[in-house]
Amino acid sequence: MLVRSNSNSSASRDPQQLISQSVQHLIEQLKNGKSEALTSYLCAMARFHKYSFGNVLLIASQRPDATRVDTS
Repeated sequence: MLVRSNSNSSASRDPQQLISQSVQHLIEQLKNGKSEALTSYLCAMARFHKYSFGNVLLIASQRPDATRVDTS
């Protein structure tokens, strides 16, 4: 699974740091032959295909069950 943070700590964390940690976690799991993180990320990409790599990682790490993002 992607690195998940609870809602309290995610607000105080730097988005770039969260993205970096999520990417590092994905790389480590792929090196270990596990595909759960990649599968989770690809599912998020399918739901949010118009968003950037970093934004999809942020969405997936903060709310893995998200189906839409309110931009207002």
